[in-house]
Amino acid sequence: MSEELTKTKLLPIQGKDMDSIMQNLETGVAELFTSERYQEYLKTMSKFHNYSFNNTLLIAMQRPDATLVTGYRNWQSMGRQVKKGEKGITIIAPAPIKRKKEQAVLDQDQKPVIGPDGKPKTEEVEVTLPCFKAITVFDIEQTTGEPIQTLAPEILTAAVEDFDLFLQAIREISPVPIRFDAIEGSANGYYHNLDKEIVIKKI
Repeated sequence: MSEELTKTKLLPIQGKDMDSIMQNLETGVAELFTSERYQEYLKTMSKFHNYSFNNTLLIAMQRPDATLVTGYRNWQSMGRQVKKGEKGITIIAPAPIKRKKEQAVLDQDQKPVIGPDGKPKTEEVEVTLPCFKAITVFDIEQTTGEPIQTLAPEILTAAVEDFDLFLQAIREISPVPIRFDAIEGSANGYYHNLDKEIVIKKI
């Protein structure tokens, strides 16, 4: 067991050893990262772009609740189809332009090479100019079709054995406080960056 999980020794509660519960949590995390589900998750996530800061802002401004965003054809390649009538999210994408130009020929000392006519020699080279274009992408909620593998847990709909003990164990190893509260919208929880706490939707 890692030092992080064992630095706080607790007394058994309700006949359960908290150390063993923490061990179960640690084992569960280890199994997750070696599971077929995680491998499938990595395979799926590799199909999505890592968007720049500017594009992240553009996405947030147009669709604040977006979670997985990609282009129309990429959704089709994953067996999903954009719903009819959905308005896309506009972002910017690199669209470099190649141009040819004449430039001076330089010697090993980076000095112009002089030709027989006494003028600097030139050569035609291809250069790439950084340009951008507007493209349209869609959030997963704007599509239907084959399910996408994620690591998001399913919402619990039944009683869980030793739930209170597991929750206490999670709180013990969490670097920030965890609390339950009413949350508007579809989110089931969030991390509050200012208050440095995790808030879970109260049901």
